[in-house]
Amino acid sequence: MSENEPFQVVVTDVKEHEDGAATYSFAMDDKAQVEIANIGLEFMLYCASYGLDLQYVLENLDLIAEHHKEESKSEDSAA
Repeated sequence: MSENEPFQVVVTDVKEHEDGAATYSFAMDDKAQVEIANIGLEFMLYCASYGLDLQYVLENLDLIAEHHKEESKSEDSAA
């Protein structure tokens, strides 16, 4: 397996709770575990470098994605 090959994470179980929360179980190999940890660490470092709270960023990803879409549209129309 080369270093650039994608890794796979599979949801193996979802348990919904009465309070609306859910518990997810995942299956992944060692490479996926390492890559997920690396992505998480990189995410934390980026947030820290901009002084952003991790939970705030996660809760507002939809706004960030919408902003990115709008920027892409205006760049495409300018070209």
